[in-house]
Amino acid sequence: MNETIKLSTPITLNQLPTNQIIFREPTVGDQLDARQLAGNDDAKFEMTMLANMAGCAPDDLRQVTLRDYGKLQKAYLRLSAEEPAADGKQSAVVAVVTPAG
Repeated sequence: MNETIKLSTPITLNQLPTNQIIFREPTVGDQLDARQLAGNDDAKFEMTMLANMAGCAPDDLRQVTLRDYGKLQKAYLRLSAEEPAADGKQSAVVAVVTPAG
């Protein structure tokens, strides 16, 4: 799943001018890589996750205005959230654990 985010202020992304960013759905690998690079720095973790989803360097996203950055954060949350059930209600995941022995 992808999402296109229209920017109010154009930026240079991968050395090309653009007024939009296309995010792909994040992966577990993105999360692991971002945590390894960021350590305990939550802002750096988020920036790395967003850059991975956009296919660019984190430094490219430093040009984004705060208003547009908010759009990127919302898109990240939508793309990483569990999809609602067909009836519009959030589905529940239930695990049954049986003791060994």
